[in-house]
Amino acid sequence: MRVPALLAAFTGVCLVQVAPAQTVPTGDLTHWWDRSVWENPDRSYPWYPPDRAAPQPAEPSPLPPAASRPAIRELTSTKAIREELERLKDEAVINPTRENVRTYLDAQQYVMGKGSAFADMARRVVWETAELDYSLRRPTNALAIDAHRSSRREAREQAIARLATENGLFFFFRGDCPYCHQLAPILKSLQDVHGIEVFPVSLDGGRLPQFPHAYPDNGISRVLEVAQVPALFLSSKTERRVQPIGYGVLAADEILERMYVLTQTRPGEEF
Repeated sequence: MRVPALLAAFTGVCLVQVAPAQTVPTGDLTHWWDRSVWENPDRSYPWYPPDRAAPQPAEPSPLPPAASRPAIRELTSTKAIREELERLKDEAVINPTRENVRTYLDAQQYVMGKGSAFADMARRVVWETAELDYSLRRPTNALAIDAHRSSRREAREQAIARLATENGLFFFFRGDCPYCHQLAPILKSLQDVHGIEVFPVSLDGGRLPQFPHAYPDNGISRVLEVAQVPALFLSSKTERRVQPIGYGVLAADEILERMYVLTQTRPGEEF
């Protein structure tokens, strides 16, 4: 029959194609790709060459042991001392053993001693150096304060007397402003007692009992940028110079103090 003949022929062909392959010795496989993955069981990436292996994340370097860190007394900068003191505090709070707490308190006592020594030396330097002694510019003890206040009060009164002859006060108000009505008698008293001439300017045409003959606003409020009332401005009678004094209700002594400070002292001189 034809079928057995075909099977015999097919079988012969198969026997020829499936001939046993020759075995290659393991020692001849020298290339990385040719080696068997079972030759080195410790190889982590059998499908990548060593130079293409995925990089391992770098492990953080551990903190040096306490014995290798310099003691706080050996540090030479205030920044390093603050950082070490904060580290010791954190360690004592997180792990409050007797040793950790004792170490932190000892370091704290050391830092406080350094601060005390600096403060003591600073006051000694101030005592020895007149230009560094703030109490010579503005007294700090009770006896000197009384003498300073008396001398300053006399100087202020003399300055106010001079200012009254050379300057006047612009008083901007509105007739319906309750604060303007409170400030008006105070300004009238300053005018009567110290001779400071007051120029009342009404922004709405209203009147005040103390200043019945107020001047109407002719645009000067816009020039001086009066934002609210009551408003006070010190104006020179001989020069075109206007100095804002303040807004709102002010006591008589406060008005005199501002006039003196703004015209007779430099910024920072008495602060």
